[in-house]
Amino acid sequence: MMKKLTLALLLSISVEGFAAETKRIGSLEFVKCMAEGERSVYPALCATLAVPENHDQPEGSTVDLALTWIPPRSDSADSIPLVFLAGGPGQGARASFPSIRSGLSRVGEFAPILLVDQRGTGESQALDCPFSEEDVAVLDANDRELAQRLARDCMERHAGRALAHYTTDDAAMDLELVRQVLGLNALNVAGVSYGTRLAQRYAALYPDQTRSLVLDSPVPSNLVLLSEHGRNLDFAISARLSACSENPECYANLGDTRLLLDELLNQLSHSPIETRYRHPRTGEYLTTSVGQNHLISVFRMLSYQPSTAVMLPTLVANAKRDGFADILALNHIVVESMQESISHGLQLSVICSESIPFLAQADVEAEADTLLGAQLIEFSRSQCEGWPQKAVLEDFHSLAAHDIPTLVVTGELDPVTPPRYGDVIAAGLTNAQHITVKGEGHSVLNVGCLPRLVADFVETLKFQETECIDNRESLPVFTGVYGWEP
Repeated sequence: MMKKLTLALLLSISVEGFAAETKRIGSLEFVKCMAEGERSVYPALCATLAVPENHDQPEGSTVDLALTWIPPRSDSADSIPLVFLAGGPGQGARASFPSIRSGLSRVGEFAPILLVDQRGTGESQALDCPFSEEDVAVLDANDRELAQRLARDCMERHAGRALAHYTTDDAAMDLELVRQVLGLNALNVAGVSYGTRLAQRYAALYPDQTRSLVLDSPVPSNLVLLSEHGRNLDFAISARLSACSENPECYANLGDTRLLLDELLNQLSHSPIETRYRHPRTGEYLTTSVGQNHLISVFRMLSYQPSTAVMLPTLVANAKRDGFADILALNHIVVESMQESISHGLQLSVICSESIPFLAQADVEAEADTLLGAQLIEFSRSQCEGWPQKAVLEDFHSLAAHDIPTLVVTGELDPVTPPRYGDVIAAGLTNAQHITVKGEGHSVLNVGCLPRLVADFVETLKFQETECIDNRESLPVFTGVYGWEP
């Protein structure tokens, strides 16, 4: 309670100090504000823009888009802004910005940063629903009745909203209206994860208005979302566990952690294990039942960032010896903010129109033979049976082919958007550079010298030498509970 009161007091004091100051950009007036991110606030200019909920009916209902403008730190009044698009689908840019802020810090020296909360996310009339990504991951994929009930509850929560019109192309059209209202000739567009799909669709629909693209942990336009999640995760986890087998100290301390993981999963497939653990933030003791799907879900989330992924061999060995308390506590730290930030209604609107109708049986069968299995596909299929959908444009899943300057960055061990996705994107473009960061996972703009390389690219539209990132040492595997060997 004290933390909430302190934050509220800080917000009230800060906003009060800025409330009288406004800035007109194009035909839209922004007011100084303290934008609220995930567990942090930052000074900015905030505005709201009403856009048609259905772009084919501009006189109908509207959606209020939350816009956040961060002025450049130098006198660059005429510079073209960089628009940041968050991932998910379902995350808002305003809340996500602190997690990527250092990656764009050099850009912010000479160019404004524009954060656009995609319709249905963040402060843009979020389509929040009463279930979390972790809940979905551990539920029985064959429980169609439960999946459909959760989707119905979400629809009822947002009765009156035109849920079929919360797709990627709807968001791209919103972004073009933002550009026009702000009186901007063009945009530099940066996206992370799913945000790269939105960035690429904006470029496909409005190439003359796209000055440059920065794609971090990208999704190729021809990929059907959900179709390869299990295979990508298997590769990433196998690589992390193999790093221990190839390290003499790690192997001596922990043994064959791949074999240990298989033994754990086999044990849990027969009977879940009740586990008592301590919540890492509140100190409260909790008890939960850990089954096979639950453990895989936890490992999936811990694989996203190298700071936790390098612990996987140690966590596997500890779980085999002492149980799951350590893993569950660490998982709380990793996933809590993600659960709060995802708007699952928006996620369903995107997946149900853009993915489920295009999933091939071969993809389902290939996914079934992975640790994750086809559970995300099957659960999503059940939810989408009653969710409003609309047809996508014929070129929606076509690979981009343009000469827009494009910088693609990927993490070598990304469990969801691996480097081969960056290769696919760059291969179809005539003016692109792809940088893969050794040992990294998902979302890499903050890593090493990438903030400088990104800024130099956005400023000059020229590709930079990558020696500073190519020679960077990645985090070594943990060989025990105290970290890696010196």
